[in-house]
Amino acid sequence: MTKKFEHIGSPEARAFIVERLSDDALLGRKGYTMRQSTYVLPYPPAQRSYARDLVAAICSDDLPNRGVRAVQVNLYDVVLDYLDSEDMWELLCEAEQTATRDELIMMLQDTISVSGVIKPAVEAAIDDSGCDIAFITGVGETFPFVRTHTLLGEIETDKPVVLVFPGEYRQNADGSTSLDILNIPSEANGGYYRATNVFDL
Repeated sequence: MTKKFEHIGSPEARAFIVERLSDDALLGRKGYTMRQSTYVLPYPPAQRSYARDLVAAICSDDLPNRGVRAVQVNLYDVVLDYLDSEDMWELLCEAEQTATRDELIMMLQDTISVSGVIKPAVEAAIDDSGCDIAFITGVGETFPFVRTHTLLGEIETDKPVVLVFPGEYRQNADGSTSLDILNIPSEANGGYYRATNVFDL
């Protein structure tokens, strides 16, 4: 049964998340075999600033206090770093003046491919950190031009990955699940079906 909290920033929500994500079986430590590698941590879009502070505190204080090394990988930072490295800001700014929103999204999707850009950067950040668990953030800021469900389907790491996102992880009537970023039904942006909701742990 999914645990419900009124606010992602509440002490109760924080304690629950830390307790579940520091579990040795989940982390694959102390003789346990890691059960799976992909989790989602949804929160109401209106609580974005609280979720940001929560993840920062969990990564810097709560999990390290339990002997768990955590890293946060922000997709928005990954995108900005790539655009900077390729000197693409000027081109995008020029295109923004004449292109429609849909055209800009298509341009960004073509430029910042999940397989060629996002996935390698995220995997490198996780590997280089020496972490026990990784949190992927910046999902709302990069939606819809970064296809998050594609990233989760392709990412290769031997560490648990927690996708923190504004929206819902829904159980559908047919037994499937859907990742609804910003509460937009995933039929409009693709679905992801193999992650476990942290609030179901």
